[in-house]
Amino acid sequence: MGVDVFKTFAALAFVLGLIFVLAWAYRKYLPTGSPVGKEQEGWRVLGSRMLGPGRQIIVIEVGHKLLLVGLTKENMNSLMEIDSDEDRKLVIDALSSKPSTSFADILKRTKSE
Repeated sequence: MGVDVFKTFAALAFVLGLIFVLAWAYRKYLPTGSPVGKEQEGWRVLGSRMLGPGRQIIVIEVGHKLLLVGLTKENMNSLMEIDSDEDRKLVIDALSSKPSTSFADILKRTKSE
């Protein structure tokens, strides 16, 4: 009986170790689901804000333009393009850790132009 218990625990330890090794390899070698801040063939996600359950807005930099994209569980819609350098700087500042103005104020300003 003592040998059977030892074999069972050894097999359990082996399986748990295998799970941890596979999880480590998955995180290290496979791409993550959130590309925030990483370049992806000429575009990168600068930031996002949650609006509610399953709803968010995302700011994507594509070349010299910023795109404001609305994302839900069902679809993705382009809400606005930001071309001017002044507006780009304001949006990037709003997304940084020390915004000079609120993101809502920037959206109101760019929409009125």
